[in-house]
Amino acid sequence: MLTREALREQPRHSLWRRLSTYSFTTQKISRPIIREFVAAHATSAHTLVLHPEEGLEHFPDRFVISKREWDKPDLLMDVGFEGLSAVGDESFDMILCVGLLEHIPDPQPFIDHLHRILRPGGQVLITCSSTFSLHEGPHDYFRFTVFGMRQLLRGWRQIDVLRGSCGPFTTIGILLQRILMQSEISPPLRPCLEVLVHVFPKLDRFVTHQYATASRTPGTECDSVLPSNLQVVATK
Repeated sequence: MLTREALREQPRHSLWRRLSTYSFTTQKISRPIIREFVAAHATSAHTLVLHPEEGLEHFPDRFVISKREWDKPDLLMDVGFEGLSAVGDESFDMILCVGLLEHIPDPQPFIDHLHRILRPGGQVLITCSSTFSLHEGPHDYFRFTVFGMRQLLRGWRQIDVLRGSCGPFTTIGILLQRILMQSEISPPLRPCLEVLVHVFPKLDRFVTHQYATASRTPGTECDSVLPSNLQVVATK
């Protein structure tokens, strides 16, 4: 009798498996959110780009550091970016760090390095996972809240922006899309889920107030109770 694993190797079962991972939509709905944030802070200032993801064209005077060879970086870095110690003090006006912080095993020394590298008055732009799927394992260590980010940035002169990247229903859509991307799902169900990916974000327009606690006490309002990512701008 064929085992389940052996059945998967049969042609018809191979087709079923391919259909179990097929998606009609290839564009990640989280990408335009990141692009909009990055584009809003475009600058011609000397910029250090760590782990490039989106919007390099908005930073023409850039120096790129990445752990991935296919990024063709100016400097190839170790997985944990411990090599940042080699970057000179106060050598950049801006730092762009998108989708990296959750993959750093010890975030506080990393944040301290960014502070050291920036010139006085310089800014760091960060996006990091808050409510998001497991990705790039095994180097996926943390999920961040606004309270945790304030703790990490406590030594900075000011935090200019600290907010969720999207509303809670958009996050549900993003998570559904990640489930489709990272899971084998019965083919008859996949199109239904894919429709929901695009329906859920539209529900955010009906959310009127959000709170950081279920008791909804005064002073606990928040911009997103379930953000997919955090968006941060901090000044040295």
